Amino acid sequence: MRVKDKVVVITGAASGIGRATAILFAREGAIIHISDIDEAGLRETRDLIKKGKDNVFARRLDVTKFDDVKKAIDDVYKKHGRIDVLIVNAGVVRVGQIEDFPEEDYDLLINVNLKGTFFTCKAAVPYFKKQKSGTIITLASVAAHIGQNNHANYCSTKAGVLGFTKALALDMAPYNVRVNSVSPGATDTPMLRSDVTKEAKQRGISFEDVKKEFEGQGVMGRWAQAEEIAKGILFLATDDASYMTGADLRLDGGWTAR
Repeated sequence: MRVKDKVVVITGAASGIGRATAILFAREGAIIHISDIDEAGLRETRDLIKKGKDNVFARRLDVTKFDDVKKAIDDVYKKHGRIDVLIVNAGVVRVGQIEDFPEEDYDLLINVNLKGTFFTCKAAVPYFKKQKSGTIITLASVAAHIGQNNHANYCSTKAGVLGFTKALALDMAPYNVRVNSVSPGATDTPMLRSDVTKEAKQRGISFEDVKKEFEGQGVMGRWAQAEEIAKGILFLATDDASYMTGADLRLDGGWTAR
């Protein structure tokens, strides 16, 4: 088991990539602290974990509220005396043309995707510096690397996550802490299905038509499964990635290779 007894914090674990990552890390022997604003989904994630359930701790968390994030991170450190892996996964997507895009939707993108990443790292970084070890993994996106129709505001936040990650890697290198990101392509999650549903409605075409467009963006002709992305996250968390920092692992089915 590649992360046996490692203390791992995972945000946004109620569904999709976060859920798949929690299940995989538990199976690999980690002590995991999972969080999400969606309590029902979080309970479902915990129930789906078969192996290692005794080492799973769940709590509701809104990553847009720094005091709550800090309390959650502080509690993990107080309980274990260390944090080995921080997976900053919480994120949201909203789609639409710029001229029709509600300001409150852009605020949500910024508050969750950008400030949520900043808040989570801000709370944890002092502990990583103190212990002089560990790894931080953020979730960027294929949208951090390319433009997508109807996704200008989402792309801007994920590009921000990518820049944040690279700069943080430089700051943390003297403390023996690695910082990397993962950029998934189209992944079959509730968030992507919601995204496709909204885009199909806005464009007046079917869900399947938009889905086919997404599938055609890569070279593999399909969406990824969340478990495939989780395996990339696991790789970054292990010593197999010991010489990687400031890097972005693109798991995009060849989307950005075109």
